[in-house]
Amino acid sequence: MTFDAIQVGPSVKQAVARLRGWTVEHALPLWGNQGFDRARGSFIERIGFDGSPMPDVPRRAMVQARQIYAFSHAALLGWRPQGRDIALKAAHRLIDRYQGVDGAPGWVFSLRPDGSVHDGKRDFYAHAFALFGLAWAYKLEPEPRFLAAALATLQDLDKHFTSPTGGFYTELPPRTDRRHQNPHMHLFEALIAWYDATGHAFFLERAGELHRMMSERFFQPRTGILAEYFDASWTPLPGVEGRICEPGHHFEWSWLLRRHTALTGRDGDHVADTLKAFADRFGTDAEGLIVDELLDDGTVHKASRRCWPHTEAIKAEVAAYEAGDAAAGPRAARVIDRLMEVFLGRPVAGGWIDHVDAAGAPLVDFMPASTLYHVFLAVAEADRVWGAEKP
Repeated sequence: MTFDAIQVGPSVKQAVARLRGWTVEHALPLWGNQGFDRARGSFIERIGFDGSPMPDVPRRAMVQARQIYAFSHAALLGWRPQGRDIALKAAHRLIDRYQGVDGAPGWVFSLRPDGSVHDGKRDFYAHAFALFGLAWAYKLEPEPRFLAAALATLQDLDKHFTSPTGGFYTELPPRTDRRHQNPHMHLFEALIAWYDATGHAFFLERAGELHRMMSERFFQPRTGILAEYFDASWTPLPGVEGRICEPGHHFEWSWLLRRHTALTGRDGDHVADTLKAFADRFGTDAEGLIVDELLDDGTVHKASRRCWPHTEAIKAEVAAYEAGDAAAGPRAARVIDRLMEVFLGRPVAGGWIDHVDAAGAPLVDFMPASTLYHVFLAVAEADRVWGAEKP
């Protein structure tokens, strides 16, 4: 069956419209008002379960970048035009306050609300998200400063984070005996975003290097999993740690690999298919919720459930639908229903319960701002494919 021949039933359109409506009417207003510190031009980390901001929590560069992404994308879609001003203001503040502010290369990890450095460590994950957030700010307003900051970040990664065995160290000073796949995934995502923003082949070429890391190192063809934790030679760690995989990351990589294929024509869909198939088969529990961790034989290692893997499953279904899978729409609709029934719109209208245990009890007592990145990207992707008229 060809993509053009697939008929989308009303259920997925209704589910997407419901999710989009909640995002536009409740989530974006909450996080763009209570979630933004206008006096300092930065986003706060958390909102309490009573809907009140928690302004004294240190503010991570990663969270600033994620919120810059969400409000830039919302402005570009016309879902929240006023998001433009706060996204651009926060992007400038991100550069001013986090990039080399202590005199050392790279981005500090977190600041106190008054702008002083709280944690000056250099974290690969945070650098990847700084790149991602600035790419979306550049899409919104192509200021040379954003591109210059991105290129400087890549130079810092190459100079200070590069591992002699391939890829990058997780943080500085480096642990020479341990590597993680996850920040590489987000650098891959950021490079694709920069290619989308600029059209410069340089960024796509850099993404290709990480594509090779994925296929040659992270993906384990014998078991069909994406390993999370490695030794210095990029061999999965011994024992249980080396067998852990996360269904959410399987879905996330599946979507990213298909994005990369669409841009380059380079093969990668077989890995995308394998990762998604493993997560589909083993990652969902009896309540239709996605568990946090599995082992490489499909057994559940961590039965708690977080919001974000469900958003990544939606994105993976978008990619599967565009590849011609007629059943992807109904599957996405089911995930959206569970996402909204369990996680979103509580305890306040625009908020979420980010993490619940196997019995459904909350494992957190606040709403983390970092979740909006996952939710917004999922609803934007789902609406791109299954949306009706735009709000």
